[in-house]
Amino acid sequence: MFLFVAGCGPTAGGGAELGGGLSRKIEFAPRYNIEKAIMTVFQADGFELLPGSGRRGRFLFLREGDPVGQERFGEWFGPGVTLRAEVSLVEVEFGTHRVYCVLQVSNGGAFVVSPGGERRGRILLQRVKKLADVL
Repeated sequence: MFLFVAGCGPTAGGGAELGGGLSRKIEFAPRYNIEKAIMTVFQADGFELLPGSGRRGRFLFLREGDPVGQERFGEWFGPGVTLRAEVSLVEVEFGTHRVYCVLQVSNGGAFVVSPGGERRGRILLQRVKKLADVL
């Protein structure tokens, strides 16, 4: 399973993909389990699933900055900041999927790609992979 965070640099062992973001490969897990894992992990981390998400393997999540977010993502993610995660699930071959995640940040204006959440993005992807393996 792959998670892609657009705008982030290549990561060791993370599977740099599509513009250098994070991605995670998941093998031998049913698509349904991976989709459930994506929703569970991101919602447990404080992201809100946007209406209409989940169709055709594309999920959109939003999270407002707060003190807990600053702890998890860094000082840049405080009050007034909104983080959007676009997560895509793609089957690359039978039994093998990639999860990509693009993190974008807004400080009241338009959303722009952010390298600030790379570490947290890696953690979330690892959790998605682990959960998909046990569902």
